[in-house]
This record gives sequence, C-alpha cells and structure tokens, in this order.
Amino acid sequence: MKKNSFRGRCIVCFLLIGGIFTVIGCGSNPKIHTPAESVKTWEAALQYLTDGNKRFVGNNGITRNTNKKDRDVLTKDGQKPFAVIITCADSRVAPEIYFDQKLGDIFVIRNAGNITDATVLGSIEYAVEHLHSPLVVVVGHSKCGAVTGALSADGHFPHNLQTIIKTISGNISGISELDEAIKKNINSTVDRIKENEIVKEENAKVIGAHYNIETGVVTFFE
Repeated sequence: MKKNSFRGRCIVCFLLIGGIFTVIGCGSNPKIHTPAESVKTWEAALQYLTDGNKRFVGNNGITRNTNKKDRDVLTKDGQKPFAVIITCADSRVAPEIYFDQKLGDIFVIRNAGNITDATVLGSIEYAVEHLHSPLVVVVGHSKCGAVTGALSADGHFPHNLQTIIKTISGNISGISELDEAIKKNINSTVDRIKENEIVKEENAKVIGAHYNIETGVVTFFE
C-alpha cells in the first residue's frame, strides 16, 4: 500500500487485511493538525485519527493550551476539518476525545445508533463539498444501546425513538447477535453514504470503524 511521510520521522503504511485497516510503522513524533492546515488526502486524514487514538489509549493526549490562538485562526480563516465523523450520541463515545483532536479538526455528526437520514447526508455533503474534507468515517461502538434496542423483539419505544430503532432494524435484518449487528449497522450506514452523489463527485473516502468502550481502541475497516 501507499506510504506517506510526515514531519518529524513518522512514516506510515496502511495495510488492508481481512477488511481491517492496520496502521504500522509510526514514529514517536507524529504530526498534529493545525486549524490553518487543509488536508488533501484521506490517507493523511486517517493517520491523524489513528495517531490521536493511540495517544488517547496510551493516556498521552496533546496539551490543549492553544485555544485562543486556534479560535482566532478559525474565526478569521474558517474551518478546515480533515475528516467527517458520524457516530453515536452515547455520552461515552465523544470522538474529539477518543481521537484526541482540537477545535476545527473534525466535523462531527452524532445521533443514537450512528444512522443516516436526510439531515445527516446533507451535513456530510456540506463537509465534503464546501469544507473539502477528504475522509468520512462512520464509527459504531461496543454495547450500543440503540442497536440493542433494535434487537429486542418486545421493545416499546416513544414515537421518535421508534423511528431510529426502525432504521437500525432495517440495517441489521436477519442478525441476532449484538456485536455482529453493530458491525452490520456500521457497514449499512457506510454503504448509504457511498451512494451519495456529492460524496462520489468529491471523491471522498468513506470507511467504517468500531470503538471499544472498554479499551478505548478504534478499529478501522471497510
């Protein structure tokens, strides 16, 4: 696969093994995204996310002492998020935290069950077309309550929540095991986003990922 060099001595190789992206060979001085930087490739964007998750898991997060400077840049020059993250609204899975990112780094869309509807797709279209984010990642997570609800045969939910459960149920039709259903729900969302005309026109890369709430590790896959 393609190799990319970054500032410092970080060289990364992306391997696709069994449908899972594995990132190897990253040095000890990874590059940190700055608000003024426009990221052109999905590979570079994915590297920012993998580096950030490694920092989070290793309790070695960046020092956020540039808030005033970052706000000034983002106010003057606008935002340049390098990735779009669609993930669950669960309070345990905030992507800015588990990817160890700052203001202006990622364009986040959250709802229960990390599903797509017209508003989600419209938000993605804005990010990839107007903000030029090259990477879209759908992140599901372990022990997802929304997917658990969709697997419940006798579950009773309020009207609006039932709309979410119905969408997930359609995504995981025929599946009864929770972990398998969580992955299928991720992949179903990825497939729908890939079919979006704006996403295709902008040649944005769309991948799925899974966040383990116990270990903090994010695994990327297609």
